[in-house]
Amino acid sequence: MSNNIITIYGEVPELIEKKSAEEINNYLNAPKDDFNFVKYNLYEHDLAPVIEESLTMPFFSDKKVVLVQNAYLFTGEKPPKDLNHNIDQLIEFIEKYDGDTMIIFEVYHSKLDERKKLVKTLKKNAQLKKIEQMSEEEIMQWMKKELHENFKDIKQDALDLFIELTGVNFNIVKQELEKLILFLGDRSTINKQDVYQTVNRSLEQNVFLLT
Repeated sequence: MSNNIITIYGEVPELIEKKSAEEINNYLNAPKDDFNFVKYNLYEHDLAPVIEESLTMPFFSDKKVVLVQNAYLFTGEKPPKDLNHNIDQLIEFIEKYDGDTMIIFEVYHSKLDERKKLVKTLKKNAQLKKIEQMSEEEIMQWMKKELHENFKDIKQDALDLFIELTGVNFNIVKQELEKLILFLGDRSTINKQDVYQTVNRSLEQNVFLLT
């Protein structure tokens, strides 16, 4: 098993990317640059250069990370018509890999297709990390951090109302918070009225009100 092959998967791409960034920073212990970091997207790139890059020693750097986004091959998702990935080549690579370069596969699905030989090989030879949705407390802390970085603040009753309206789906929270920051303009503190005026109710909230 190689500790340097990591598959990070879950239904929230932003949280997966956040976890990838943490893994990359911890491994490199240095800023990313063209010598220690390479990124591919399996919707656009073939597997061959990914594998070749992973087996190539880093230049002018002690360590290297290869990030592979949209690694849908580990799910039941159908491939784009113009790409024909060599799955057997990837299976052999995962089975035999013992290099120092870290390879991170990002999979934007809540489940891997465990019927596939590729996924069985992955589970046996690599690290798998599932990223769950944030809890309510984690969402609130994330919101406060985002607001602080935008020189904004939010009153507690406004924060409670925001979560009541949106729920704890990260994508919805992120979208509504961005809208709220734009609405606020030069003002620095968000109040309940701001939330009432700008934040859309989630589907669950609409069903609850209708009931």
